[in-house]
Amino acid sequence: MSDRSVGRLALVGLLALVVVDLLLVVLAFRPDHAGASAEPQTPVSTPSTAAATPTTSPATVVGVTPVRQVIAAVDDRRAWRGTLGTCRDGGATLSVTTDGGRTWTTRTPPVQAMGRVQPVDADRGFVIGAKGAGCAVGEYATDDDAASWSGPRDVEGGWSRRPGGDPTRVITPTRPDARPCGPTTVVDLARVSATRAVVVCADGRLVRSTDGGGKWTALATVKGALAVGARDGAGAAQIYVARATDDCAGVEVAKVSGSAASKVACVKTSLDGADGKVSISVVDQGGWLAVADATWRSDTNLETWRAVA
Repeated sequence: MSDRSVGRLALVGLLALVVVDLLLVVLAFRPDHAGASAEPQTPVSTPSTAAATPTTSPATVVGVTPVRQVIAAVDDRRAWRGTLGTCRDGGATLSVTTDGGRTWTTRTPPVQAMGRVQPVDADRGFVIGAKGAGCAVGEYATDDDAASWSGPRDVEGGWSRRPGGDPTRVITPTRPDARPCGPTTVVDLARVSATRAVVVCADGRLVRSTDGGGKWTALATVKGALAVGARDGAGAAQIYVARATDDCAGVEVAKVSGSAASKVACVKTSLDGADGKVSISVVDQGGWLAVADATWRSDTNLETWRAVA
């Protein structure tokens, strides 16, 4: 072998050693895949915009509970307001107005608990209520604007919440113990006619009956519904709900058409302490709204409301 050949071999060997050294350096700095997968990544906490700027909606201020205070009107001047009470604790109260709600006169109800208060005209009206150890239900009538009462008589052909009893049941013309919401609590009931009524359930469902309470069908679902009122307009039921929404700092009045409710007006008022104390009554001449101790009245379209007491 010549010296030139030996020199070439030496050079090739030197180059091979250099390549091997470079490969060893690269492998020394290569990450260990098994180690990397075993080492968990530390999550980075990113503040939530919603959490940083919490908001309180009216629906969180007032609870969707059965109506405990009700208002029922005859026209734009005469109405009754009542606290329903219970058979165990009593507490039923009643007051009447003949001047559009500017002043109210206290009356003594004939029962411990009421399911319905209903003025009929200037002097006549009735309540469906219960009293006594057995919480016996009856209808009591007046012909002197609730100054005195006759009765009780059996409840026949009437609509009412169940006074002092099971909050899932109502009285209807065909059944004394109808359950329009199934096992769910009834929030409010509004009569449309002798055979028609609508009920608000605690889960927001509105259900209606057109056969005197024998059958109930779904009408709509209205989130935040606190009370319902209805009137018979030329043979068609006009149904309104009072509800708590994020868009109204108080009570929103909405009209139910088809399977949806659309805003008609916003009555701005505090709902603090108003659980079960929101009630609406709709008559041909307009609407009445009660929230706790305050009363509002509206025009016939229920678009403009003014406080009257």
